[in-house]
Amino acid sequence: MNTALDLGHSPVHLGSNGTARKINDFHFDPASFENYIDAHCPNEPGHLAMIEETPTDWPAWECHPDGDELVIVLTGRATFLQEMDGDTVSTDVGPGDAIVNPRGVWHTANVTEPLRAIYVTPCPGTTHRPR
Repeated sequence: MNTALDLGHSPVHLGSNGTARKINDFHFDPASFENYIDAHCPNEPGHLAMIEETPTDWPAWECHPDGDELVIVLTGRATFLQEMDGDTVSTDVGPGDAIVNPRGVWHTANVTEPLRAIYVTPCPGTTHRPR
């Protein structure tokens, strides 16, 4: 990988063994995530690093049982909601802010200004539930 990477179109798999691999033909849809997990995670779990644009509130809650997720906000604003110890914790984030969604914590986001963020998400194992 000696070329610039566009994480908005081609995420990178950060393997637990220290490798970094560009993911080709990724379309930010369920099938692409499944293909990524099947190809990279059974033998080399790690994190998926990507930039995603989110114009509206997340439609679901999610949880990562296999590790923490790091979210770095590039543009826009959101309130992240995390269920911790029986309470819902709200954290407002904007450009330059970051938030960690801890392993096993259900979380979602309310978008107040269209959000563009870097996500470093543990894979596989992410689960979802309706809001």
